[in-house]
Amino acid sequence: MANPSSCRSDKQQEDMMTVSGSRCPVNRGVFTLLTAYCLLLTAVSAVWAQTAETGPPESFVTGQRISLDLKGVDILDVLKLLSQKSGLNFVAGRNVTGRVTIFAKDVDVWKAFEQIVDANELAYEHRGDIVNVMTARDYELLHGVRFQERTVSRVIPLKFAKAIQVSTALNQVKSNIGRVVVDEASNTIILTDAPMRLNEMAALTGTLDRPTETRIYTLHYAEAEKLKEKLQELLTPGLGTFSFDPRTNKVVISDLKDLMPKFDRIIRALDEQDGEVLIDAKLVKVKLTDSYNLGIDWKEVFAGIDSQGRLSFDSVDGDVVGSGATGAALKLLSAPSGDSQVILEALQKYGKTETISNPRIAVMNNQEAKILIGTKEAVISVTTTIPASGSTVSSPEITYVDVGTKLFVTPSIKSDGHVKLKIRPEVSTADVQTFSTSADVKNRIPIVTTTEAETNVIVRSGTTVIIGGLIDSTVKRNQSQLPFLGNLPVLGMPFRSRADSNEKTELVVFLTPQIISSTGEPVTQFQEGASVEAIGSVGEGPPVPLSYQALVRALVSSQLTRQLRERS
Repeated sequence: MANPSSCRSDKQQEDMMTVSGSRCPVNRGVFTLLTAYCLLLTAVSAVWAQTAETGPPESFVTGQRISLDLKGVDILDVLKLLSQKSGLNFVAGRNVTGRVTIFAKDVDVWKAFEQIVDANELAYEHRGDIVNVMTARDYELLHGVRFQERTVSRVIPLKFAKAIQVSTALNQVKSNIGRVVVDEASNTIILTDAPMRLNEMAALTGTLDRPTETRIYTLHYAEAEKLKEKLQELLTPGLGTFSFDPRTNKVVISDLKDLMPKFDRIIRALDEQDGEVLIDAKLVKVKLTDSYNLGIDWKEVFAGIDSQGRLSFDSVDGDVVGSGATGAALKLLSAPSGDSQVILEALQKYGKTETISNPRIAVMNNQEAKILIGTKEAVISVTTTIPASGSTVSSPEITYVDVGTKLFVTPSIKSDGHVKLKIRPEVSTADVQTFSTSADVKNRIPIVTTTEAETNVIVRSGTTVIIGGLIDSTVKRNQSQLPFLGNLPVLGMPFRSRADSNEKTELVVFLTPQIISSTGEPVTQFQEGASVEAIGSVGEGPPVPLSYQALVRALVSSQLTRQLRERS
């Protein structure tokens, strides 16, 4: 008997399809329907995947806070707790397991949820009001991309800021997988990044895309180039600009419109006229007697004057009135202005006094004033050039060295009427020596002996600072003889005498700094205490959203943790 299958026609044979490795009769029309159904399921799955979103659901009220104190709690119980506290709807996948330890106080609910997800290698997505929680592996199998590497894009047209400038700031905060594309023609930015980072970048873009304004400032006293160093860091990153014209000393600032009043106040505060200080100096030499060859005993001077009730002194240096305040050390004291004559009278006890200079000099604030009483000694040096062929060439060169009594003073005005003085007195003498380098070439070189000191003091305007302790010693050779007899050779020696004397002088400097106005009048009104002007933060609120600040802290913490792990 023939097999029934052998009786089928070729058409029927073509309709025989293979299912699961076995041949069974399937109608071609039915197969077409099955194929269409499978394609439909694939499309629905793709649409379903595309509708999955990250970030909090739209129905979730942002800003909700929560405090958590959990140790080793099952993650399902934690999700239940978050749902009860916030109203979020969580659906946990079957592979979601583990225990959670978290100690947080008054944190955003959604931020706490994201931290729990990151710490337990989980992932999430939400469709509507339901948040599906799954393992990171399940997310990768479902979507073909790692949860940490998922990206979305957003097109943001800008109204005020330039796209190229905003992109500079955005490129500094995007993640490794993020991109920032600029279309200058339409002033549009295209952002691509992880959803959470993209939301932060979009918020930052909104902060930067605000009305800008450009203002030109004419500076009267401050230097534009130096002002740039102080204002550059206050500009909005990627948006604000600073430029200046050194010829006209003008500054051009462009930034957010609501920042400009604050720049106005800052520039007004910095562009103030420098004060001037009138320094009344008196330099006195005291030829010390043998009884006081160690120097003036200022403690004794104070006692002598105070006992007469004529003058009181204030020490501005701890060494002034201490025990043994004599000798070559620098001594400082202060006295009321106009009483230097009383002090000069008291110094007569220690030797003959001579006023060698009494200059008055006006100097700008924080600028150095120099006073020289002496000479400029010439130093002649000769440079000899010996060429390979030809005659030798000698080129004399003359330079000058200051020798004598020099005083360098740099005043710094304080707002409360005090003046800080950087004082450097210097006393020098020269002993000229002549050196012969050849038969016809002599070099004149002064050997300079210098005594100097440097100190900083703070005194009130109009108060006299007295500086002492700079002692100079000079050896003098004195020769005397009887007329006629002393000139006789050999026989005249008994009639001649020569004696060396050591003469010591102490330099006393009286300095009276007086703060003066631009008209030259003394300034008498001063401000007591520090001046404080509140200019607020740079920007209307923080330049970067608070949520972005939290992200930065999280990134820094993650980076530090990674570095510690690498070191260990």
